[in-house]
Amino acid sequence: MHRRHRQLLEPKGGGIFTIDTNAKKKPRGHIIYYWRFLIPFSIVVLLAVRSNLVDISLPAAASDPNESYAKAGLLPVTSAYERPIIIATIRGYLNEDGCTTTRHDNNSTDAIATVTLLSENEQDNGTLYQLGTAKRRLGMKTKWETNFHLNIRPPTSFEQGDLCFAVYWRVEYVDYESSISDFPSGSCSFRGSPTFHRPWRWTDFNPSLDSTNANWLVRRSHEERWVSSSSYEGNILKDGRQLCPTSLQERDYSIVFIGDSQPYYMCQHLIWELQSSRNIRCSKIKQTLSIETTFQAYANELENATENVVIFNPSGLWEAAYGSIDLFRVNFQRLLDYIPSGRKRHQSFFFAPTTAVHPIVYGNLSNDDKKWSMTQVRVREINTIAEQLVMNETKRRVGDTISLRVLPTPIDALSLNSEDPKTPGDMRHFGNRTNEMLLEAILCDLD
Repeated sequence: MHRRHRQLLEPKGGGIFTIDTNAKKKPRGHIIYYWRFLIPFSIVVLLAVRSNLVDISLPAAASDPNESYAKAGLLPVTSAYERPIIIATIRGYLNEDGCTTTRHDNNSTDAIATVTLLSENEQDNGTLYQLGTAKRRLGMKTKWETNFHLNIRPPTSFEQGDLCFAVYWRVEYVDYESSISDFPSGSCSFRGSPTFHRPWRWTDFNPSLDSTNANWLVRRSHEERWVSSSSYEGNILKDGRQLCPTSLQERDYSIVFIGDSQPYYMCQHLIWELQSSRNIRCSKIKQTLSIETTFQAYANELENATENVVIFNPSGLWEAAYGSIDLFRVNFQRLLDYIPSGRKRHQSFFFAPTTAVHPIVYGNLSNDDKKWSMTQVRVREINTIAEQLVMNETKRRVGDTISLRVLPTPIDALSLNSEDPKTPGDMRHFGNRTNEMLLEAILCDLD
């Protein structure tokens, strides 16, 4: 290169391109030579900046109600994690304007249909699971775009056109492996990221052919109690009727609730609703089943209960928080052996799945390592293990006077309601509204 060209284009003082002010004045052709280098460089810089701006806007775009990303039931999520566990709530609102009004709030006051789901680790015909993921660069950071499939049907208590929907979601846990770990957990897997939302049309629902519908909660107006959609026959807004209109009235059979704190509070709420403890008994037992005195307390209750209906949940919340998944499997099977058989009169035993936990309401979780293992992922795993063992035992007891089965109502889904803690900051116990929902679902099934 000509010496004078180098004087113009050589970097000085760490800059990109520095003009040598001591160089002699160049002919016009040399200036054109200089721009031949600068223009391509500028284009590269602009493209890089534009690319970053597009990537950075991805989370906002995913929550922008004016842009539709739902294709065949897909929910795109952008996060810092390759395989995040998300929590998603779909709410249905009365269609009063052709679904043209955009909702920007995360308030369930006006909703008349709602369902909340936690994403599955594997597909297995789950209600919310990951389909695929792609890595993206946002400046100096790596982000992941993950497609989730909302594999559910619209609520059967309404007809197409009755409702406008919105879906709300957030990243709940970093990944499955860290959120399933036994106590003591080495890290806090909960994230509880900001909640995004977008419209979700009736046509956005695209369940697989063999999917089982999620248990929607429905009501006619925001002033009414939530009830399970399965307890309604027909269109709730027209001629639909509730199949269990008297579910919170006194029964002519006796019931005992056996479990830790949440089943006990639910049982106490039933007594409060009825203003009577006649035919109702509540038995509260604390600690995990690996503690022998706790195990024997449950075994004694199951073996000697005389009530017509026995509803039991052995230490579900305790096992989630402080237990071992493998030990729970062994101890729960041992416990089932204490349920009697061959009695002269009929008795019904029901396993009630463990209710959900909501770390989002517990503000000090990052500093409280004793609660790092209390995750909804572990609650679901405990329920899956227990339900499978109960079903195996039920097959073995065919024809016995003692019946045993799982309550078909998914209490896990019913209790995913972080807006109703028993007291502020309580991540595992629920207030009156949720207890009413649980009791409605349980007693409707028993009747």
